[in-house]
Amino acid sequence: MSQEDLLRHYRVDAGRMLDRVAQLPDQIEQAWRMMKSFKAPPPRGKGPVIICGMGGSAIGARLLRDLIRQESPVPVVLESTYALPAFAGRTTPVICVSYSGNTEEVLSCLHNALMRSCPTVVLTSGGALAAEADLAGVPVIRIPAGMPPRSALGYLFTPLLALVSRWGFYPAPDDEIDAAVRKCRKLAETHSIDGDAGGSRALQLAKRLYGKTPLIYSGDGLLAAAAHRWKCQFNENAKSMAFANNFPELVHNEIMGWTTPERLRSEYFLVVLRDPEDHPRVQRGMEAAYRMMEPLASGAVLVESEGERGRTGRLARLLSIILFGDFTSVFLAVEYGKDPTPIEMIDRLKDELRMEE
Repeated sequence: MSQEDLLRHYRVDAGRMLDRVAQLPDQIEQAWRMMKSFKAPPPRGKGPVIICGMGGSAIGARLLRDLIRQESPVPVVLESTYALPAFAGRTTPVICVSYSGNTEEVLSCLHNALMRSCPTVVLTSGGALAAEADLAGVPVIRIPAGMPPRSALGYLFTPLLALVSRWGFYPAPDDEIDAAVRKCRKLAETHSIDGDAGGSRALQLAKRLYGKTPLIYSGDGLLAAAAHRWKCQFNENAKSMAFANNFPELVHNEIMGWTTPERLRSEYFLVVLRDPEDHPRVQRGMEAAYRMMEPLASGAVLVESEGERGRTGRLARLLSIILFGDFTSVFLAVEYGKDPTPIEMIDRLKDELRMEE
């Protein structure tokens, strides 16, 4: 891409979100290394792991749940309300995640976990969460501050993976982490605008998405949370409406929405995320549904995860899809002339809620 195009990009992307997206492999590498020296006693039981989080701070838990659920004997439960589920007790590991450390729902869950004597760990960059955890003697994983939570994915996901691996719930050897980091670095270069613009599939997709509403579909396996991540990145970075759903559930309901009058679906753009580990029946359903929906949409694309097949390549494949979506959302923001970093409406709503307290 020409120097003029680069300058145009950063005139809009004043917060340099593109640079933050490209830092994902560095974040994963740094966080994995940091967790080598983190000390926390293992949980007393083998019950479900409850991870408390909201918004960008919760995406790591969503991705972890999809990554490990086919092998781990211990399920991950994401809690995004003000209290833990009724089953939480002395043998239930709880991880409270808030990038800022000031998320009121997560602070409430910390209080709840302490009241129930749950073995608890906190993941945050600081704030009230770190202060209260320190006061209560709860181990705190401190990550770098000063970035939007959605751009700190490597710091918010990797420590969770390290913890469940250390606790014996899911093996995550160093060589698989290293392979995923190498794959992410290669893909970050591929999607970047520093080289040949024609080689950036993310930029090409962003141009096709201009003026459209993305509907992001995936299977219900490895990429289910990735589809949600794509939706949220389009919402926050590109300031665009976007929606996500998963096969096979959507073929029992949402697919009928595609028969709505053409004027109502003329702006829908279909994005289907696929992974070779999707259940064979799900794969067949996705292919059949894609053939039916493609001619009804204003545009459509199949996005395949990239990486080795099988368990050892699972993490790399998951992150490959995440990077593709993150880059695309930033490029789409620039196409709209929107700085990807500010989230004025979210900040305004939080300010109004604080004023009511």
